Amino acid sequence: MTPTEFSAAFRQHFPDLVGKPILVALSGGADSVALLCLLHESFPDISCPVHAAHVHHHVRGAEADADAAYCRELCERLALSLVVEHLDPTRPRGSSPEAWWRHERYRVLEGVRQRLGCVGLATAHTRDDQAETVLLKLLRGAGPRGVAGVRRRSGAVVRPLLDFRREELRGFLLARGVGWREDASNADPALPRAWVRSRLAPLLSDAFPGSVAHLADFAAALAEDDALLGTMLAERGVWPEVGGAVPVEGVAALPRALLRRWVLELASRLPLAEPPSRRQLEAVTTMVAAGSPSAVDLGRRWVLRRRGDALILSPPPLRGFDACVAAVPSRVELPGGFVGSLGLPGCKALHSACLHPRIAEARAVWRSVTPGERFGSGGATLVSRLLARVGVPAEWRRAWPVLDVGGRIVWLPAVGVAEGWERDDTDGVVAGLEEPWERHVR
Repeated sequence: MTPTEFSAAFRQHFPDLVGKPILVALSGGADSVALLCLLHESFPDISCPVHAAHVHHHVRGAEADADAAYCRELCERLALSLVVEHLDPTRPRGSSPEAWWRHERYRVLEGVRQRLGCVGLATAHTRDDQAETVLLKLLRGAGPRGVAGVRRRSGAVVRPLLDFRREELRGFLLARGVGWREDASNADPALPRAWVRSRLAPLLSDAFPGSVAHLADFAAALAEDDALLGTMLAERGVWPEVGGAVPVEGVAALPRALLRRWVLELASRLPLAEPPSRRQLEAVTTMVAAGSPSAVDLGRRWVLRRRGDALILSPPPLRGFDACVAAVPSRVELPGGFVGSLGLPGCKALHSACLHPRIAEARAVWRSVTPGERFGSGGATLVSRLLARVGVPAEWRRAWPVLDVGGRIVWLPAVGVAEGWERDDTDGVVAGLEEPWERHVR
């Protein structure tokens, strides 16, 4: 394993990134340390300015503090910049620790990438990681998209080490006298991935010495098939918006392989923890063809339903919530995944409005609508009816977030501003509501 080999692979797989700044996700482990050093040493060949970011999860006490300290020391030695981000260790009830931390880690890393102006976020996934992912997905009953494993590229995220083994990277570091940190949780058999890594993968390698390469190559072939089928599907598929419907006929006309990927593509647009399993894919296929079952939960209570000749995508129900203060300026996370903002310039929320400046002194609150509540001139129209007209899903109409002053709705997102509270964008206060999944934009 040499910088020359790494540079050649980088140029082959990421020619458009040559000469452009890259952010490395640096955990302090051997793989990420090797990735940072390889990119640093390869600068004469690929001319990529390198930055690093370390995410402190605050779940391993002094060990995690030592990881962050080591990353700082390493970057100082290499004269590279390092950003350390901190995560809140609490997570939603019922969520997988691994899935939640992974989601949050990528979220904060993407924020760092954008702030630093880097074109790519490089993670240190290796050929061994790919093989372990394939095994784990198969054992969990994942569909073909999941079994295709870790993609070499996903948006701004790139994986330059997918062609290399862990032992190669450790050999590279040892030859240079560079150390690394060991995370004890990686060997904890109570964690599914760690069990595959420490127990199952070694057994397979002993019995089948080429198993890692075969599994990684299998994932690469599946990924190519998925990309091709995705291109074919884009020419024929139509997907429902949240709360919206598409004709069953068009979906049922898809060949079976494309129908499965239609479901996977739909799922990829939703905030799910995992792609649908083979069992879920089969249930949707049966529902499309025969009408039974009448609904399939794709995960996290996102449900695809069949009603007559239509397929409808239903979001998780929104429950009513207590009022919370809407100060100016502020950005408030509301129940159900909604986010309300007030007085923040450059608002890019799906729903936005300009309100009278007196909102700043009016003690406004965010709250959910109440049963039978009305809105409009003279209070003539039921809120639920107004929301239905603009396409708000039925599951959200019962508790749709509104901006309230003194017990009166001053802004009904997706519908309009109350009389006397309108203002243009020259001196108005901008209000915004982000949905948990932006229905009309991706």
